Amino acid sequence: MHGVPNMNHTEQLSPREIDVAKLVAQGKKDVEIAKELNISRRRVGEIVAHIKLKCNCSSRVEIGIWAHENLNMD
Repeated sequence: MHGVPNMNHTEQLSPREIDVAKLVAQGKKDVEIAKELNISRRRVGEIVAHIKLKCNCSSRVEIGIWAHENLNMD
């Protein structure tokens, strides 16, 4: 873990990053996220990397935890 995930960066995520974070939190793979959002798998990987940087998360698991604690998962 890079440290404690930053819980205050929800407003700094783009709408697309929020969508991807929610899907990561649901356990979806990049290919599944790409298909659902109609974007490339490579783009999903780039977005996941941006989320990790913005939220100080080091893994998809941490993104999932962060999303469940900070985003409306409905």
